[in-house]
Amino acid sequence: MILPIIGPQASGKGTQASRLAKHYGLFHFSSGDVLRDEVKSGSDLGKEVARIMNSGKLVSDELIYDIIKKICATHPEGILFDGCPRTLAQAERLVGELEIDLLIEISIPDETALKRVTSRFHCSQCARGYNTVSLPPRTAGICDDDEAPLVQRDDDMPEAVKKRLALYHRQTVPVIEFYRNLGVSIRTIDGEQSIDEVFEEIRLAIDSSRETGPSMTVRHPAPSKWRV
Repeated sequence: MILPIIGPQASGKGTQASRLAKHYGLFHFSSGDVLRDEVKSGSDLGKEVARIMNSGKLVSDELIYDIIKKICATHPEGILFDGCPRTLAQAERLVGELEIDLLIEISIPDETALKRVTSRFHCSQCARGYNTVSLPPRTAGICDDDEAPLVQRDDDMPEAVKKRLALYHRQTVPVIEFYRNLGVSIRTIDGEQSIDEVFEEIRLAIDSSRETGPSMTVRHPAPSKWRV
């Protein structure tokens, strides 16, 4: 089973990907984690990745594809691609000779993503995380454990979030249409539901897809770079 999950920040795709991978026994492919694991392995491929990352350059799609082929060989049960591909060029190179069973899009309004992300804070001393909406501290702005002030990451500031959302719409949303035009089955899930409701809806979509088989095999090599 080959299953990409795509969605904007704070859509919950990481949470769902982890849960779904465990439920179906799939390899959870998150590009950053996979590259770091390859480096830790000390393999020739990992050494090449480390050299590129340490030089501050972007890892090529060719190198990513080599890692994907290696993972496919060791995980025949299937792969769940978490948050990738992020661009059209990456989508073309990612698909290669893999059969995509289903593409899941977790959709939330920009306003919801902005609210969820900008509600995140962490303790300036112990780094414990809080969310002013879903997991607030007992005293506003103060850590429950050590009474140190809570702070916010630069990436969680409103302007930074807006820029990342704009990038998602410009670069990643077209990926969904790309796959749709190729005949790949796509299921859009309302990410404003509860975690359990989202999971159940995705599970039903996957189970239905498994009964009909993969939607299409596509071959579209295209050179580009992947950010880690």
